[in-house]
Amino acid sequence: MTFCDPMDPPIPEYTHLDHEQEEAGPSTTKTEEDDGPCCLVCGRVANTGHHYGVTACLGCKTFFRRVVLQKNSPKCKYKNQCRLEKSVNAKRLCRSCRYKKCLEVGMTEDALHPCRDVIGRRVRHHSVDSSPISTPPSISPQLSISKMISLCDGDHELLQTITEMDTDIRTRTARKLGVTDSEEEQIHFYSPTPDYTNVSVNHGIGPSLKVDIIYLKEWVNRIPGYPDLSARYQEHLMRRFCLRYTVIEHGLYTAQMPYHKNVWFLSDRTCLVSEFENLPEEIRRHLTPKVIREQKLLAPFTEMLIHDVADPLRKLKPDSIEIATVKTLMLLKPTCLKEVEGEYLATESDLKTVNEVRNRVIAGLYTHYIKSGMDQEQVPIRISEVLHLTGGVEVCAARALEEMHLLRVFNLSSFDQNSAEVIFGLYRDY
Repeated sequence: MTFCDPMDPPIPEYTHLDHEQEEAGPSTTKTEEDDGPCCLVCGRVANTGHHYGVTACLGCKTFFRRVVLQKNSPKCKYKNQCRLEKSVNAKRLCRSCRYKKCLEVGMTEDALHPCRDVIGRRVRHHSVDSSPISTPPSISPQLSISKMISLCDGDHELLQTITEMDTDIRTRTARKLGVTDSEEEQIHFYSPTPDYTNVSVNHGIGPSLKVDIIYLKEWVNRIPGYPDLSARYQEHLMRRFCLRYTVIEHGLYTAQMPYHKNVWFLSDRTCLVSEFENLPEEIRRHLTPKVIREQKLLAPFTEMLIHDVADPLRKLKPDSIEIATVKTLMLLKPTCLKEVEGEYLATESDLKTVNEVRNRVIAGLYTHYIKSGMDQEQVPIRISEVLHLTGGVEVCAARALEEMHLLRVFNLSSFDQNSAEVIFGLYRDY
């Protein structure tokens, strides 16, 4: 068998591409102008990287994955004596000998990720409803997909457990705040009265966060893996997450209230106002000169909350599993490695635990979509849309901390001792 030689002439380009050529990618050889490692299977240089344990091009990587996942057993017509020479385009000679060569150079089936390396013919469905989550289209049964789901069932169950816990705490929070939940199931389980009755303008945001902070501690301690972290890293993650938690919760509440482009609602049925024109009468009657001054101070922040959190939530309409995923990933952030007193907050064991739970949650979300019948091509799009929510929440939570400090300095809001310790405590990642 022969491999790459810098003096070999380039392979002629073919104008007609069949299935194997599309799988293999561009037919390119190494010349004096090309630098980089050669594919150990076919000797090519273009698009070469580390795949499934060896140096290989994208074409040979795709070929190996397809054979493994589709359970193909190619047989050589020439008694396993094919010559894999790039000068005659090795990728098109013999599937059996090419697969055998993949194994000989060290490619391993164990390197395939069951929830990532899924392949197969997809069936497109056209739906009148353009929403990717409402009445999702189905996909044809695939052996590889069934195998993937069975391997990720444990991750799906883990995410369902987190979702049930999240829903339970949100429901108890709503009841403690006097919000009655209807018998009809709601996406986010707040079920607020869909009008502006009993809504008042917020006058001191500290008390409005008190109930959220109380339940926050229970929420984080019920996340798998969190109790196993070192005490200092637990404290750091919780304090960093607290305002992200409240921004998400109040964003969900706002998304369920009647839409108003200038109003952000808190779950205790108070609100923040960014502009004062065309407000509902139920809200306008609470606007005293003092309240207006306070609301103007927070107006840029209120506008940010509405634009970056409430509006995306209304548009995306995430379900409870997606919200639980976002919150878990925002809590368990492995990049929070702030150094305090000469030591990092997170140990190596902490980071390993955090990454394991994060990976399982993402795999569980993928399985949730597949089991719900979503088109396989829509899954990565939906996941990216859900994860995109974290950007707006991160920005608003960082701004919220600045606003809390401002309100505290000018005595515009009071914070009970527990809330102040969590919001303004040490070991924060600003």
